[in-house]
Amino acid sequence: MIGIPPPPAPGQLVHVRQRQWLVEETVSAPKPGEAALVRLACVDDDPQGEELTVLWECEVDPQILIAEAWEKLGDRGFDPPDRFAAYLHTFRWSCVTATDPRLFQAPFRAGIRLDAYQLDPLSCVLRVPRQSHDPE
Repeated sequence: MIGIPPPPAPGQLVHVRQRQWLVEETVSAPKPGEAALVRLACVDDDPQGEELTVLWECEVDPQILIAEAWEKLGDRGFDPPDRFAAYLHTFRWSCVTATDPRLFQAPFRAGIRLDAYQLDPLSCVLRVPRQSHDPE
């Protein structure tokens, strides 16, 4: 097939079907002119770990992601420490869960005006044990 790279090796990253995948296994084509079987595991966020098996030469525009792409990113330089700290802080707030009543994020993400005097009562309310109401 014209323009299709040779089958990837296990451990390489590939771009197939609009997602990035880790190559887990490559089974060579049984005969010349036939397609290699490639077993993949998704590395994208939402479907992470999802498995896919493809016939490499039959895929539309498969790409092997090479390490030089990472080097190009590194050549661009790094963010200043204060910008990276802001990103990291935002990332941590996005990961807060409802399992810890001392941590709350909804007031900060709701797009409402929040006054300092409201935070202490909110914190107290979140620590109060909740009871379910049985309609019967």
